[in-house]
Amino acid sequence: MSEAEHVPLSADLLALMRRAAAIALRLREPFISARSLLLSLLEDRHTGPALGAVVRRDKLEALPVPEDNRKGVARLQERGLSNGELPGIVRYDTLGFKTPDGKTTVWLSREAYAIFIEGARRVEGAYEPKHLAFGLAAEAVKSTGVLSALKVEPGTVTAAIYTL
Repeated sequence: MSEAEHVPLSADLLALMRRAAAIALRLREPFISARSLLLSLLEDRHTGPALGAVVRRDKLEALPVPEDNRKGVARLQERGLSNGELPGIVRYDTLGFKTPDGKTTVWLSREAYAIFIEGARRVEGAYEPKHLAFGLAAEAVKSTGVLSALKVEPGTVTAAIYTL
C-alpha cells in the first residue's frame, strides 16, 4: 500500500477504534494510547481470544497513564475565524475517532498513530483489527511501549495473530 492510497476501514476496525476512544476516556487518558488500543483489541471478537492468551488484561489495566501521551501531537490552528470566534472542534495532526455514543472525539497519541499507520501498511483490501494488532507488534519492536511494560515479546503477539 502506498501512503497516497485510500485504505477502507472495516466495520470491525471502526468499532474497535471507537471502543478505544471510550476506553481512553474511562482510563482518563487525554489521547488514545497504545494501551487503550490493546484493551480494545482484547475486546474484539476476532483478535481478543488470540491476544488474551498472551496479554493479561488485569496487568494492562493496572499500567499508569503514559506521561508522554501528549508528546509529539500538535494542535492545528484554525484559519479564517472571526476575532474571538472559537473553532467547531479542536484538531490535531493525528487521527480522531468518535466514542461509540458519537458525542466525543478522542485523538490518537503519536505512538498510537504510528501503530495505526504501521497496521495500514499491512492491509490488502479492508483494514481489519488483525492489521492493527500486527502494527502494534511491529511498532513494539522499534521502540519500548506497552508490550515492554507488560514484559510481552512482540513476536508472541505476532504469533498469536497469525493463528487467526
